[in-house]
Amino acid sequence: MLKLLDTGLGWVVRGTTLFGIFALMALMGLIVVTVVFRAIGIAFPGTYVLSELLLIPTITLSLAYAAWSGAHTRVELVTQLLPKRGAGVIDGLMLLAGSVFWVFVIWAGIRNALHHAAQGEKTPMLDIPVAPFRWLLVFAVGLLIAVLVLRAAQAITGKTPVEETQE
Repeated sequence: MLKLLDTGLGWVVRGTTLFGIFALMALMGLIVVTVVFRAIGIAFPGTYVLSELLLIPTITLSLAYAAWSGAHTRVELVTQLLPKRGAGVIDGLMLLAGSVFWVFVIWAGIRNALHHAAQGEKTPMLDIPVAPFRWLLVFAVGLLIAVLVLRAAQAITGKTPVEETQE
């Protein structure tokens, strides 16, 4: 069952990571164009707003990918001294404890998205609806929670992620 969840969630993480990469590339392009045109005295209104909106998928989807690939910061000072099974249990419990924080973040994100969507919030100058970006943040944090819980279950049960076994 964990292997099936690992495979399915892996496809979702890789797909959303691709979206995050495109958002990062768009952000970099926007910054380069803005800097070049400002150097010659031309300023485009709304570039700050666009960069703020592009940061949402760039950062939040990166968190899910980092948790998926195990690239997040982990303290191994204690766990490296323990047997592999004990270290896995502690690692899994810490992942579950960390996911509790993200549950509060997603709860606040949902409330915030509902509140601002009801107001019809749009960006200044460009008049872009903000609601899709708020819901994207909620989705990305939900994906992060799912990855953390899956990795916690794998660590506690001693199962290795699918990607590690395929290498």
